[in-house]
Amino acid sequence: MENSNITNVKSVYRCGAEYGAWFGIYLTAMSVAIMYGLDRSMLLLLVAFAMILGIPAIVYRMMRHYRKMMRGYAPFASLWMLGLMIFMFGSLICGAVTYILMQYVTPTYIYDQVVTAIELYKTVPGEEAAEMVRVMQAIVDRHALPTAMEVVVQMIMLVTFLGSLLSMALAGVMSFRRVPPLPPFRNKE
Repeated sequence: MENSNITNVKSVYRCGAEYGAWFGIYLTAMSVAIMYGLDRSMLLLLVAFAMILGIPAIVYRMMRHYRKMMRGYAPFASLWMLGLMIFMFGSLICGAVTYILMQYVTPTYIYDQVVTAIELYKTVPGEEAAEMVRVMQAIVDRHALPTAMEVVVQMIMLVTFLGSLLSMALAGVMSFRRVPPLPPFRNKE
């Protein structure tokens, strides 16, 4: 007879997808707070900043939950892969919502941000700021601004890469924590 605790364990990929769905909602809220905080409310930017600072704790809790579900046996590689999957699936959900916002809800978002940056750099003294204004103005004049899809793809790649680095660090920390030994296997026949 098989041990039901061992056979009912979810794979690291499935757990990463499930945790990633919840994490995607979190990242989406953060993305919306950043997008609308830049133009409308400083409070939203503070909320987004607090959410950014909370990311390591949230991912650590998800990794710890997975480790408990695995009865303490989750090696470094599994925990790292779990974190990577959490960030990858979360960023895909966040990217889809961000694309819809940038493409359909606020289609001039990228243009508006560049124009705001140009106006800001015009107030800064120095040759570097003047050069930045010339470059950004040339990009606007040539209609060479990135599309919403290009911004979202870059965002997904950045979140996944940085999430991989954070997951590696968290998996390393978690691997050094002492795990109580597993109880001996008892056949229930």
